[in-house]
Order: sequence, then C-alpha cells, then structure tokens
Amino acid sequence: MKIQLKDNVFDAALERVRYIFNEFEEVVVSFSGGKDSTVTLNMALLVAEEMGRLPLKVMFLDQEAEWQNVIDYVRDVMTDPRIEPMWFQVPIKMTNSTSNEQHYLHCWTEGDDGRKT
Repeated sequence: MKIQLKDNVFDAALERVRYIFNEFEEVVVSFSGGKDSTVTLNMALLVAEEMGRLPLKVMFLDQEAEWQNVIDYVRDVMTDPRIEPMWFQVPIKMTNSTSNEQHYLHCWTEGDDGRKT
C-alpha cells in the first residue's frame, strides 16, 4: 500500500536540515566532493542562508587518494564565500581494498610511500 505524504522529498529533506540547525548551535557539513555530499551541502547552504547562519562550516578529509578532478571541485567549492572551509590532511591508516598483499594505506605520513602492510 502506498501512502501519499503532503510534502515532496525535497521539502521533507529541507525540514530535516532545518531541524539540525534549530537543535545545534554549531553545524559542520562533512564534504567528500561526491554527489551525495554535494546535495547535502547545497541543502545545508539553503537553510543556513534562510536562517542567517552563514558562513557554513564545511569539512573535507583529504585522503591523499582522490582523483584530481575531485580535488579541483573541492577547491572550487571551498572558495565559496558562504563557506568556512576546513580542509584536513592528517596521517591516517585506512584499509586497502585494492590489494591482497598490502592491507593498509598510510595517508599523509611523512617519508612513507603508503605501501606498508
């Protein structure tokens, strides 16, 4: 059975984002440069502007493995005057799903080639 709601998906999502801004003094959007986080960021920007909460804090965790086009896009987004950018490049250890021999990637480790197991 299909239940028809009064709001469309976009309006319902905006209401959820408004709830976040109403409940929390500080809102930070985690941004990866992908499609989903781009939609989330744009919805948060709409609400932040509507509520007088600009600039919006936006966090990007650079994993040292993004495509150059993604980095270029993130750099472009982070220059938007409505955004307070937070771009992190920190040493992190991630599981490596691209190799059966090298189980981990070590990102942003000085002097490390990233191929330790």
